[in-house]
Amino acid sequence: MFMTQKETNNQENARKAARNETPTGHGETVPESEDNGLTANSTTLGGNEGTGNVDVAAQFANHLATAGETYSPTDEHRLRWKLDLRLVPLLWFNVTMGAMDKVTTATAALYNFRQDTGLDGDKYSWVGSAFYFGYLIWCLPSGSILQKFPLAKVLCVVQLLWGCILIATGFANNLAGLVTLRVVLGALEAPIVPGNLLILGMWYTRTEQPLRTGLMYTGLSVCFTGPIGWGIGFIYGDYQWRAMFWITGAITIVWAVVIGLFLPDNPVKAKFVEPREKAIAIERMRVDQTGIENKTFNKGQMIEAFKDVKTWLMCLFHLTISIPNGGLTNFAPLVIKGLGYTPQRSTLLMMPTGIIQTVASYLCNGGVFLCLKYLPSYQTRVAWILLGILVGLTSTVFLRSLSLDNYHGRLAALYMAYFYLGPYIVSLGINTANTAGHTKKVTTNALIFISYCISNIVAPQFFLSAQAPVYPLGIAAILGSYVLSALFIVLYAACCIHENRRRDREDANAGERVHVDTDFKDLTDRENVHFRYVW
Repeated sequence: MFMTQKETNNQENARKAARNETPTGHGETVPESEDNGLTANSTTLGGNEGTGNVDVAAQFANHLATAGETYSPTDEHRLRWKLDLRLVPLLWFNVTMGAMDKVTTATAALYNFRQDTGLDGDKYSWVGSAFYFGYLIWCLPSGSILQKFPLAKVLCVVQLLWGCILIATGFANNLAGLVTLRVVLGALEAPIVPGNLLILGMWYTRTEQPLRTGLMYTGLSVCFTGPIGWGIGFIYGDYQWRAMFWITGAITIVWAVVIGLFLPDNPVKAKFVEPREKAIAIERMRVDQTGIENKTFNKGQMIEAFKDVKTWLMCLFHLTISIPNGGLTNFAPLVIKGLGYTPQRSTLLMMPTGIIQTVASYLCNGGVFLCLKYLPSYQTRVAWILLGILVGLTSTVFLRSLSLDNYHGRLAALYMAYFYLGPYIVSLGINTANTAGHTKKVTTNALIFISYCISNIVAPQFFLSAQAPVYPLGIAAILGSYVLSALFIVLYAACCIHENRRRDREDANAGERVHVDTDFKDLTDRENVHFRYVW
């Protein structure tokens, strides 16, 4: 029986792996050299010339095999705990600071912010949208910056700058100044979440990512904005709302210093793990076939991201699922105040919204994690997304239909409408798990966050000041967004199912757990026939 060229290459690669030689997928052997005791590949890998186009993990990929070592489940468990204790708190506070800082205007609006700055009519809506104009403009450039420069250093610098912008916002007095500052603030925040997701993808396998993403992404920023918003109510004079920006800006600057000191750029540069632990961290990522990091821009991968139908379905999902975020984060405090509560009480009554967001995140992402652990043969990510959408959809129906004098019912419905965060976070994890090739990762992330920005720009415009405090048009927009997001995520899952079945028919080595011919060659998910999509 004649073997195909692919089968011949796979068998040759297996023989080379047994001799601790580096397979390339093209039939040639790559010589290895020692660099501080760590294996480094120094010639062509996967058709990429030189080490510049090879994933940064390639230098560690065969260290354990070369040394004749293995690692036990206990070693992996100990390393995972070490990573969790260092990375998860840092990434969580990164997201929390961003969530806190972007809604400072919503809390300030309770304390004469709109009156003092001349935000009459629907001008306040444009201040809310301005943040996402900056985010939108800088999404693609920030993706390029994240690829070319050290990740942790980028996150440190942008947070230092946006802390200064927040402090400056406390001195603004008119619409033009506020819009300018909010645009710059949005641009500075653009690298934060994509950078966090890239870091998460460097350290954790696809089965481990959902739980960590859920822990990283919560609504607990209200645990800071609520007490701060309540506390500034005791300040006398015209400085109440200004103090909101000054305090949050100072906190952000302090946190930027912490990030610069303690967050590693990638597993290779991490000082808090030993060399053997680095090798284990890289080796256990081999099975995912997604790579770690490559600082060389690959135009072909960017074009592939634009041509991939899954990219656009995920963008459409984010365009719709983020409508509740854009509307509620800017107007929920005003909705609560419209029920008859004082500004100080309204800030405290906003705190349960963060609890609901956190519950949604833990429920959906924790559900995915448990299903992956105990039902590994089943794909359940999209099912958990649809469950979260159903909760948010039902709550929005109640929010639209309950009478204005039903205070407690409307308040409960408003809280539960924040359930969108769970599906949103699960979808970010799906995108991270389903995208291989570093340039394709950053491009896809940028496109998704462009969709997120457009959604958050549009959403506040549905909340017309003349319709306060019920905002029927805004609530209807949230209702429609939940329905459309469910449709788009189902279509995304259908594409994944179809492609996996096609690859199962074509991949002669589909049953193997590790494919050494394609592991750290910075191949995209479409280039790598061994890659399988999750849904």
